[in-house]
Amino acid sequence: MAVHYLQTTPLMIVIYLIFTRQTSATTEEFRVSVPENVAVGQAIFTLPRTQLRDKAELPCTKMDGDPHFRFNVTKNCTILVANPLDWSVESAYLLNIHRGLYSTSVEVQLTDVMGYPPVYNETCETPTNPKGRVSNLLFSFTSSEEVLTTNGDVLYIKQRWKDDFFHGNTYDPWRADTNNSDCTFHLATYTTWADTLITLKDIYDNGVRQPTCSVGSDNHDLLGELFWTLRDDESRLQKYPKSIGSIVNDMRARENFILFLTCIFHGRDAKLYSCNFPTFLHPPVRAFHGNARIEIASIEYADIEVRPIGCPIGKYGFFCNKNCICKNGARCHGFNGACKCAPGWKGVACDIPKPDVSITTTPSDPRQIYTSRNVAFHCRAHNLDTKVMSLRFPNGSEKLVSGENHMSVLVANIQLEDSGYYICVVLDKDGLTLNASMALDVHCLSNRKGADCHELCDCLQGASCDRRAGCVCPPGWTGTRCQTKCPRGTYGKDCTKRCSCQNEASCSPSGGRCNCTDGWYGNNCGKPCPSGLFGWRCQQPCVCKNNATCNNVDGSCTCVTPWTGRYCDQLQTSRDQPLLEILIPLGSLVLLVAIVTTILFKTGFLAYSVPDTGEEEKILFELRRMEQDLAQTLQPGWLGRWEKKARHLTPGPLIGEGMFGKVRRAQLRTAGGQLDLDVAAKAVRVEDAQSYRDFYREAAILVAVHQVQGQDDNDRNESNIVRLVGLITKSAEKYILLEYAPKGDLLGFLRGIKNNNQEYLLENLLGYAVHVARALQELERLRIAHRDVAARNVLITADDVAKLADFGLARDVYATTQYVRANRPGLDELLPLKWMALESIETGEYTCQSDVWSFGVLLWEIATLGQDPCYDGRMQLTFLQMVGVLRQGIRMNRPPECPEDLYRLMRACWRDVPATRPTPEGIEKRLLQLRRALLPPEAIQIETAL
Repeated sequence: MAVHYLQTTPLMIVIYLIFTRQTSATTEEFRVSVPENVAVGQAIFTLPRTQLRDKAELPCTKMDGDPHFRFNVTKNCTILVANPLDWSVESAYLLNIHRGLYSTSVEVQLTDVMGYPPVYNETCETPTNPKGRVSNLLFSFTSSEEVLTTNGDVLYIKQRWKDDFFHGNTYDPWRADTNNSDCTFHLATYTTWADTLITLKDIYDNGVRQPTCSVGSDNHDLLGELFWTLRDDESRLQKYPKSIGSIVNDMRARENFILFLTCIFHGRDAKLYSCNFPTFLHPPVRAFHGNARIEIASIEYADIEVRPIGCPIGKYGFFCNKNCICKNGARCHGFNGACKCAPGWKGVACDIPKPDVSITTTPSDPRQIYTSRNVAFHCRAHNLDTKVMSLRFPNGSEKLVSGENHMSVLVANIQLEDSGYYICVVLDKDGLTLNASMALDVHCLSNRKGADCHELCDCLQGASCDRRAGCVCPPGWTGTRCQTKCPRGTYGKDCTKRCSCQNEASCSPSGGRCNCTDGWYGNNCGKPCPSGLFGWRCQQPCVCKNNATCNNVDGSCTCVTPWTGRYCDQLQTSRDQPLLEILIPLGSLVLLVAIVTTILFKTGFLAYSVPDTGEEEKILFELRRMEQDLAQTLQPGWLGRWEKKARHLTPGPLIGEGMFGKVRRAQLRTAGGQLDLDVAAKAVRVEDAQSYRDFYREAAILVAVHQVQGQDDNDRNESNIVRLVGLITKSAEKYILLEYAPKGDLLGFLRGIKNNNQEYLLENLLGYAVHVARALQELERLRIAHRDVAARNVLITADDVAKLADFGLARDVYATTQYVRANRPGLDELLPLKWMALESIETGEYTCQSDVWSFGVLLWEIATLGQDPCYDGRMQLTFLQMVGVLRQGIRMNRPPECPEDLYRLMRACWRDVPATRPTPEGIEKRLLQLRRALLPPEAIQIETAL
């Protein structure tokens, strides 16, 4: 709570004291006036000592006149403030104090203080920080800039301002003020770092002294001011709160630069402020990062994202370091600590009882009240002796109870006609009547609209469906189903805002920032890459030689005579010579291949033992029964070509184990007889029919994938499907040998980040999602469905590449609560219910489109750092419950801090109709676009042409 306590040297705060003594020897009367914002614990008055004839002082006791316990009286007769005062609630108190035979009356009059108590402004109500960290900030800040250096480099810099940037930095102290009711925060800082002082002086000398950052047509700008104490007049600082402007009095701030930031922040969502910087008067601006020094010729653009984070419960202020005084379930405002009282309470701290009536519903979220749902209405009386309580319905009917302070009424199967005002009326035993009302708007079921909710919305791009308006498109989309991107040059809600991007650049859907195409940079993407650079954001160095011209888009070289070749590094010669240069090495290569092949066959390295034809035919028959496309892909002898000898495998420690199988880290003997190849050996107990089928299905899929890739190691390494090393099928225990992934599975990786409170960047984690999307493209080309796309089935290699694995044994080796027994007639199988597409649950059908649904759940796992999927607030659902939830259009909620574009992609993956879901190729493109918009907050990176 923002409380301006009066600090005075005396022990008592007394504006004036008037006391009169009556003629009675046993009664005294006093009057004292204090401001309403006097601090709790402050002494406001001490009774005069007794007559000199009294030999001993007696203790004082408070008898009455303080019904809400605002004051305490000490034994030595000093009156202390015990709880916050509020002139608007009670302007005067008449305290009756006894001391021995004496009775003393003290009238305490409160004076109104301007700006107190602080107002709870709901337009800038911040969330409660779920992390519960005390050392946090009310807001998070992310800045991104594009600058041109004097040596021709285009640098893109993105930086997330972390807590330690503001907290406890001796060399860069910060001051903050949010002590107001108009949603304004003020910041001020200076530095004693020599490198930063050089940068600030260059900025000041180049005329950048009062930059302004704005959000479109929003008048609430982010204002900056660079103040130099040696030159600027301190009268300019009068517009700032005293706690901010007085920073100039700090010893180290003298003869220094002070940066002031002011922002009026309304709303609960993040805002992107675009900053305007004038052309430098005397470039460059020298900047430092670590040991690197750069000279900035111009700032092309600069954006600052301000996102409300909120303070932990019980804290408020910009640094979340002030203690809230709110009580009895009141909500504390993150800016100024103002209290939003729960029904039945009043006062600055919501600690004074108040006769009141409230009406609420279950579910409490109005968006969850839709047709055919059961809704409970709760009517409550607070601090009242109720005689009669009634709940009046929109149709005029009502329900009554007598002598009760609480009543709940269940409306089953609520319908549209039940919309309207519900009024709770209470008559107490003293004849006082109080009421509370709420307007209920019953919604249609998800994806439905119209007067009778019979029309289908079928919204795209994750848009919500409004009963009356239909599809409510997210920024950047339009159309009856949000199927159309905003026309070029427009953006925002309903495409009403305009941007001026050039050279085929698109503008971001919400902020309007131009996303330049390859070869262009600048605020409007109107500048070609500087000489020597090309590509996206001009980050690629040209490699053209001999005065060749480098294309700014793709880096292709235009040679000058007499140079030729891809990089213009070859002299033009006769036509015969190049042919000879090709034929000679080609002949040598053929001879070398023949020699190597002969040696490998003689050493037995290329020899393999082929299992009997009957076994292979038996497996093929089973595969044809399960997946005809997969069986047709396999070439004759597919099993034998990958057979390895069991004696060449040395099993190691156990990695995972389930009901039907296990995985060990092992070593496989390779050429030369050395134990030098780490593998993951997946074993299966073949006495179980289901695990037997899973084993050979996974083996067949991996063989099919490697058949298409060919036998070249480079092709194998480029795949995002786990690499097959070999099979062991002729021993008692059968193995699939896979490349070993030392970083484990993606689910464990994500949960490790969360459990260890590690710093992470979503854009880095989305790189793994891109890899999985590429794996799904490989399977789509083969017309093979994975059936269990999930974070637990994605492995991370030593090279930080995500590879899709576990085509058949995942439910066995990693059997957990993530799998549910099917319980279908003739089928006893553990299935990943919460990852399965609607059609897979209902019919058992698996396709590449059902894998896309599962991929959407994988994206949700990434955004939540490995949380278990949760539908409709329930962690575990049966098959029938899951079908019911999905058929109602209910999907998993958007994770906290998940970008809207990413959640829209998830929702697109979860569409009811499989054909309307995005393809794996389309998913990859959208993820790459999203990653570009979320570049990592890394230090300045400099790439120069060699």
